[in-house]
Amino acid sequence: MDEFGMGSLNQSSVHGPAHNLHPENGNVLHSPGGSSGGSAAAVAARMCRVALGSDTGGSVRLPASWCGVVGFKPSYGRVSRYGLVSYASSLDSVGILARSTRDIRDTFNIISAPDPHDMTCMSKSLRSRIDTLCASREWISHNTIASEPLKGVRVGVPSEFWVDELSPSAIDAWKRGAAKLESLGCDVIPVSLPHTPHTLPAYYTLALAEASSNLARFDGIRFGTRHPPTQSTRASLKYAQTRTMGFGDEVKRRILLGTFVMSARAYENYYLPSQRIRRLVQREFNRIFAMPNALCTTNTKTDARNVDKVDAILFPTATDTAPVQGSNNGLSAYVNDVMTVSANMAGIPAISVPFGL
Repeated sequence: MDEFGMGSLNQSSVHGPAHNLHPENGNVLHSPGGSSGGSAAAVAARMCRVALGSDTGGSVRLPASWCGVVGFKPSYGRVSRYGLVSYASSLDSVGILARSTRDIRDTFNIISAPDPHDMTCMSKSLRSRIDTLCASREWISHNTIASEPLKGVRVGVPSEFWVDELSPSAIDAWKRGAAKLESLGCDVIPVSLPHTPHTLPAYYTLALAEASSNLARFDGIRFGTRHPPTQSTRASLKYAQTRTMGFGDEVKRRILLGTFVMSARAYENYYLPSQRIRRLVQREFNRIFAMPNALCTTNTKTDARNVDKVDAILFPTATDTAPVQGSNNGLSAYVNDVMTVSANMAGIPAISVPFGL
C-alpha cells in the first residue's frame, strides 16, 4: 500500500508500486488504486478470499473499483482501529475487500465489535440503537415477487456528483446501474447535496492537519527508524535528519501542508472553515436518509411516509477506469478522491460494487 496510506495510485510504497491484474491494452500495467491497492490486487488475483485495508478518503473503495472487486467502508467507529497506524484519526476506517458481498458481510459480522483499546469504537449500547433503527424499516416489504426483490427501497441519485471529470464510461455505468435498480423494484429519485463541491478541499485540509500531528511521533526515538546522527549535537537537527531520510516524498509533502494548515493564520482561514463544511455535509446526509442518525437522535422510529428521503444513494466510485501505471501524477492524483471523500467526512458507510465487467 502507499506509505502511511497517503496516495490514490499505490506508487509511494517503499517496496515499489502494486500492479493491477486487469490490463486494458495488452501488457500495459495499470494502477490498482490506493492507498490499499495491494489488498485489492491480492483479492483480484485470488491470492486471498478477503483482505483488509484502511479507508481515509476512499482508499478501499477506489482500489476495489479499479481492480473489479467489492470494497466496503463501514461507518466510522463500527470496526476497531486498534493496531492501525493513524493517518487522519477522525476519518480513518478499517475497510474490507472481497470478491462478493457475501464475503464482505461475513467478515464484517466478525470484526465489527466493541473494543476497549479504541476510544472511537462504537459502544455496545450504540450498536443496539442502530440495530433497532434498522429493524424499524417496516415500509421495505419482504415481498415474494421474484422480478422485484427490492420493491420499496428508495435510491437517490445526487446531481452534485455529476462532475466535469466523469468519463463517458463512468457516466454510462452510472446510468445502467440506476436502470438495473429500477428493474429490481427500486424507486430511483434525484437528490441534492449542495455542499459536495466543497468536500474535497475541506477533506484534504483536515486530513493533512491530522496527519501532521499523528506523524510527529515518528522521530527515531519513540517510533520509527533512526538514521546515524550528524556531528551536530542539536537534538532538532537529529530529528530532522531522521524524518528527512525516513519519510517518502509524498508523506513529507503532506506533513508540510498539514503543518501550514495548523499555523495561527491558516488555522482560522482554512482549518475552521473546513470543519464547518464537514458539519454541513453531515447534516445534508442526515436530511436525505430515511434512517435517522443514531449519533444525533434518540428516536428509534423511521418515517415511512416521508417521500423525500432515501435508503441509499448511487454514484460512481471513480471518475474513470484505472490509469496507466506512473502516468497520473501531480494534482490529478488528488482529484481521484472526489467521488469518495464525502462518506468519510460524514462518517457513513459506503460500498463499491463492480458493474459492467
